[in-house]
Amino acid sequence: MFIINVLQIIQDSVENLFRKYLPMMRGLARSILKDFHLSEDAVQEALVKLYRYSDKIDNIDSKATKNYVYTVIRNEAISIKRKEERRNLFETDVQFSEETALNNIEGQLDIEEFRNKYGFSIEVSDMLDQLSLTDKDILTYKYSFGYSFKEISKMMDMSRDAVYKRHKRALDKLRSILEEADEK
Repeated sequence: MFIINVLQIIQDSVENLFRKYLPMMRGLARSILKDFHLSEDAVQEALVKLYRYSDKIDNIDSKATKNYVYTVIRNEAISIKRKEERRNLFETDVQFSEETALNNIEGQLDIEEFRNKYGFSIEVSDMLDQLSLTDKDILTYKYSFGYSFKEISKMMDMSRDAVYKRHKRALDKLRSILEEADEK
């Protein structure tokens, strides 16, 4: 009986998460993909990933959870967009711009929340802002949510080796930015 109650609680919390963030997820996916059917595919894939990794979510109302959901749907939509672009190599669609899509809905990841939670200074937050979105996502998944490289690779639809290399390069870039700041 206890196990059934626990499973029901988990299912209820996941359903609440879906209900709360579904409009944001749909809007972001549509702004990136510009196609209703593809955006619904992205939302479905993101919901599956969110369900699979629901143990990483503590409080559905927290800013960290909102950032997490936002990152998952954005990465899923970008992944589908890239697959469609490869499939339609000879068609000339409007080029996708991550910055435009991100500014249309929620903006970028909230580095301020990440900094507050993990004690980063404003300077380190500024350094994180100098990284690409993919590199920031990898670092956020790794250090904010504690994902392994294998889990990150599944979430971002990249190979484990690619995630590991991007992680290493992002840390190297942060190191060089820090060294430049020390020289000033």
